[in-house]
Amino acid sequence: MSKSRNTEQPLSVTKSWKAALYIRLSREDGDNRESYSVTSQREILTQYLKQHPDIELYDIYIDDGYSGTNFDRPGFQRMMDDVYAGNVDCVIVKDLSRFGRNYTETGKYLDDIFIRFKIRFIALNNGYDSFAGNMNSATQCVTLGVTNVINESLAATTSVNIRGTLDASRKKGEFIGAFATYGYKKDPNDRHKLIIDEEPAEVVRMIFNMFIEGKSVIGITRELNSLGIMNPTDYKHSQGLNYRANSNIGDKGVWCDQTVRRILKNEMYIGNMVQGKNTNMSYKIKKCVAVPKEDWIIVEGTHEPIIDKELFYKAQGLFNSNTKIIKGTNEIDKFAGLVKCADCHRAMGKKTNEFDYGTYVYYRCVTATKISKDACTTHSIRYDKLEEAVYVTLRTLIDMALDIERFVYEVEQKTEKQQKINLYQRTKDQIAGEIEKLKKHAMSLYPDWKEGILSKEEYTSLKADINEKIEALEQKIKGVEEKENDVLNKDIRKNEFIKHFCEYADIGELTRPMLVELVDSIYVHRGGSITINFKFKDAFEEALKYLEDLRRKSGKEAGLIA
Repeated sequence: MSKSRNTEQPLSVTKSWKAALYIRLSREDGDNRESYSVTSQREILTQYLKQHPDIELYDIYIDDGYSGTNFDRPGFQRMMDDVYAGNVDCVIVKDLSRFGRNYTETGKYLDDIFIRFKIRFIALNNGYDSFAGNMNSATQCVTLGVTNVINESLAATTSVNIRGTLDASRKKGEFIGAFATYGYKKDPNDRHKLIIDEEPAEVVRMIFNMFIEGKSVIGITRELNSLGIMNPTDYKHSQGLNYRANSNIGDKGVWCDQTVRRILKNEMYIGNMVQGKNTNMSYKIKKCVAVPKEDWIIVEGTHEPIIDKELFYKAQGLFNSNTKIIKGTNEIDKFAGLVKCADCHRAMGKKTNEFDYGTYVYYRCVTATKISKDACTTHSIRYDKLEEAVYVTLRTLIDMALDIERFVYEVEQKTEKQQKINLYQRTKDQIAGEIEKLKKHAMSLYPDWKEGILSKEEYTSLKADINEKIEALEQKIKGVEEKENDVLNKDIRKNEFIKHFCEYADIGELTRPMLVELVDSIYVHRGGSITINFKFKDAFEEALKYLEDLRRKSGKEAGLIA
């Protein structure tokens, strides 16, 4: 756009001015939002025009929701286009802070650009008019400069205050974002709370399940695109939201691996409010920068989870593994990240050799060839032998977990635990019966009072006494329930070893999810022997100890070898 406007014509006090009325409102105005409202500013500016017939309106330019600390505002830029085109030679604002709060940038426009293009500038509340008789007054120039500095200082202070207020809301677990996390929507009754949006939530569940079942992030991305599922940006647009993606890929309606990875790592899906992950560089520079994870504001249990914690943390465990995709597929090898050399403890490499008589797949330590021949010795194990050995061992532990669970349950039905539970239930029933009698007695007092059998004072006193007894009995029930819960919480089925291993009771083959959940690592020794390090070792020992205690008390032998 040309900026070659003729600047040779002298100003004339009798000329007719073509005015731009500029209006700006932003969150930084705090408690002054009402007085600075768009409507208020418009009324004041148009009233001024009525009192000055030498100034005619060219257009009104509005930036609602834009900070004054920079000039990257659509309304302002449109106004400047008209200034450069010669359509406007007068700019009027309610006060200088509406024009801008950045001392340096504001000065550039007022002391340079507007002077060169002979633009008359009027700030009503500041009593400033660059075309007034005293426009060259040193006093007015100094006052304007001081006002600019004050406005910038106010912007900085307000920015700090707003950030503090927002952080306080974040720490209370209130959602303050413009758009809800994919899978959620803002509660229509409280915009600071999130509720599940079932359509995208189902996609989130599908992503987690595919990942746990062994599909790679790239494979999941391809699957979502092949199914034609709307990506988060497209879905928000379909809901009428004016959302813009952080990347061009998102705006093109395509799922990308970064989006899938962010979903899989997002704690929001287990009900935790995670905020403060990004911030602006300063109150002047609105460029967004990432905040270190340790400085994020996380509040647990603020909304309903889409993914249960076990599934979520199982997925995080997969991210921590060295997971390579099987060539020609989107699947991850079931043993990826788990098989290690027993001597150097480095991950072993999977190799495939093709022969006329068939394919030979094996894991071998590559430290000697990749690092130094003295760093380790070369040893290996055939893939099929590894698979068979791990499955048999896991199957044995699964059967052991099932036997422990079955034995403990059978014995507990006939032991002190069940007797205690029965006693607590009888006690609660008895107390509940007493409460019911007292409530009926309380109801019978009212007719006696109405018939004059009881005075008002007697009625009030008796009723208060009954209510006090009822409250005491209700507290007694709570105490019994706490004891009952203590007993129930000792249920063997809540033991981590029993719970996780029994989950695979019906499985007939080794799977990636099974390995990730139950196995920590597999060490291969020279000669092909292996050591399997299982998860939940402490829980396994607790289960065995509990079993032995129960066998000793009951005098009954368990049908398994512990």
